[in-house]
Amino acid sequence: MLVKTLKTNRPSAYIAFFVFAVVFFLLDIIIGTTPSLASDHPIFSSLSSFFIAHSVWSTVLLFVISLLMAMGWNNALSERGVFKNATIIPAFLFIILSSVFSLSSFWICTFILLFVMNKLMLCFQQERPYGLLFDSGFLIGLATIINPICIFFFILTYVAIVVYSTINWRNLLIPVIGLFTPFIFAWTYGFYFDSLLVLNDYYSNFIKWSPPNIEYSLPILIWSTLLLLLFLFAIRELVQWLTMKSLRSRKAFYVFFAYSICAFIGLFFVHDSWNYLLLFALPFTVLSANYFLFIEKRWWYESLFILILISTVYLQLAPLFQA
Repeated sequence: MLVKTLKTNRPSAYIAFFVFAVVFFLLDIIIGTTPSLASDHPIFSSLSSFFIAHSVWSTVLLFVISLLMAMGWNNALSERGVFKNATIIPAFLFIILSSVFSLSSFWICTFILLFVMNKLMLCFQQERPYGLLFDSGFLIGLATIINPICIFFFILTYVAIVVYSTINWRNLLIPVIGLFTPFIFAWTYGFYFDSLLVLNDYYSNFIKWSPPNIEYSLPILIWSTLLLLLFLFAIRELVQWLTMKSLRSRKAFYVFFAYSICAFIGLFFVHDSWNYLLLFALPFTVLSANYFLFIEKRWWYESLFILILISTVYLQLAPLFQA
């Protein structure tokens, strides 16, 4: 019954979404999740130190950000015509997936990348998407300043050019200008506060080959296995029916696939592999929502959805049993 309710855009679906969001928030309060923030960031070290010292405030901030991102992403998908009918499933899936991650720079980066994806989807049938491409490059540059691993997502702008627009020198150059604009401000900050060398050292040494180093436990294995199965089923379902979708929706899914590839590449160059997985939330929620919307076996999708919910709660409560 839960998935059937969430497939609609009725008030009951929003009530269910908000209730579960509050439940996951309360679980974070009970567990007392510690933020995973870098206190050595050359620009944001003071802010990181504050949230590390005040974990309750970090949990409250996380709750607000997750709600804004879930609803914002859900509305963006609806307004850009990714799904034929309005649904709250993407927002609900985002809350489920993101609830297991503590506050880190990847939350802010995912928030920024949400706007990037929205800008790129707006390029559909735009003859001169110069402003959108500049904004996308600028936002990716901003995310890269916060966490350098986001530089891999700059590839998305050129995928969008191929998918949505035409290849010409303006379209190729404008995203680069947008990308470097935030760095000009960052370098100006470093020069003014005499920390330019520290800034350059931080960014030049941040991205290094580092295979995924997730510490697996039984709750993580159960949760990740269920999500992986859902992701594989979703891809298979999409491949079978992709040609039946509208042109706008089909092009958007091409960009989502490219996003997934960029995120997968970055996984091998990041130190905090676990929290980095949050960056997969945007394409995962879209592909999975598409699967739940169009699969016909009700007993199967309801059972799978409930199992994912239970495994998420189990993963969140696992630290209490280990204490």
